[in-house]
Amino acid sequence: MDDDLSARLRLGDPAALEEAMDRYASYAAKIIAAYLNRTLPPEDMEEVLSDVFVSLWNSRERLKGEVKPYLAAIARNAARQKLRQFRPMEALPEDRELADEAPQPEQRAETAERDASLHQAIGALSPEDRALFIRYYYLEQTVEEISAVTGQNPSTLRVRLHRGRKKLKQFLLERGVCGD
Repeated sequence: MDDDLSARLRLGDPAALEEAMDRYASYAAKIIAAYLNRTLPPEDMEEVLSDVFVSLWNSRERLKGEVKPYLAAIARNAARQKLRQFRPMEALPEDRELADEAPQPEQRAETAERDASLHQAIGALSPEDRALFIRYYYLEQTVEEISAVTGQNPSTLRVRLHRGRKKLKQFLLERGVCGD
């Protein structure tokens, strides 16, 4: 019976989508609720549930086999995505004064000096190590992603990162930019 629903969905039958919603909405809602664990208001959870069925419809051509496990994966991924986007808002107490958190001129000068020294230290690395540092720390790629692009062993990359950090630390210590 679920195979028939899959086939009708793949053919683009809107009635099949309605049937899938009737049959599996509570199932998908439970998966979403388990991941979001009441961190979001009900309206957001309903929005995620709607997104799940929109995703099911948009990806119906890739549907192979039963609808229920495919829908479970979509619900799980949609809930995770919503959780990654969630930024809790905390109200400020009314009796608390707002502090001027803008950096003072001395702090800005120290930051600029530290940044220039760090830039100079990174520039002193070999081109390969510099590229590795930029990918890892600035582009926030994982060692595995860098390994896939460069073809180097992940262990080798980790060792090079470790040695590069030691070189940078020594460089900055010699210039008095950072303490031990």
